[in-house]
Amino acid sequence: MAVKHLFLALLSQQERHGYELKNGFEELAGGGWPLNFGQVYQTLGRLERDGLIESREVAQVERPDKKVYRLTEAGRKALQDWLKQEDNWNLFFDELALKMLSFELLERGEALAILRSYRGFILKVIKSLTDLRAGEPEGSTQALLLERNIYRAEADLKWVTSMIERWQKHD
Repeated sequence: MAVKHLFLALLSQQERHGYELKNGFEELAGGGWPLNFGQVYQTLGRLERDGLIESREVAQVERPDKKVYRLTEAGRKALQDWLKQEDNWNLFFDELALKMLSFELLERGEALAILRSYRGFILKVIKSLTDLRAGEPEGSTQALLLERNIYRAEADLKWVTSMIERWQKHD
């Protein structure tokens, strides 16, 4: 979903060819989400099939012709709809919540060991994100995304720590 919509956003600025879209996406993602060309062209094919973008061949003198893509009005509307859409959070069943449900089926000691391990993992993630954040310019989009992920990791850390404490009381 995200690749498709970021391609639409990139094309809302100007027409681009596949390689420019790949590089633009990866630049926006700060290098944290590399795309392979198969994914790029599969996404472009779907967008074109759905009428959200259109393509044309551009002749080049010393290279093969290239295909460039541009946003259609339907694509512009789809991008605006996506940007205005409120998140549909599943407040009860994300990956961590599903793991917690499965812990009910494990021995308490085994579940606690997994939770402690996960807590250590979250601490490493927070450290890594904090280090990355320190290298980003204040107020940059990349810095803001890193802060968001730090806050999310801190919330998970707080919850996992709380679960460990509760389960230890019942041991």
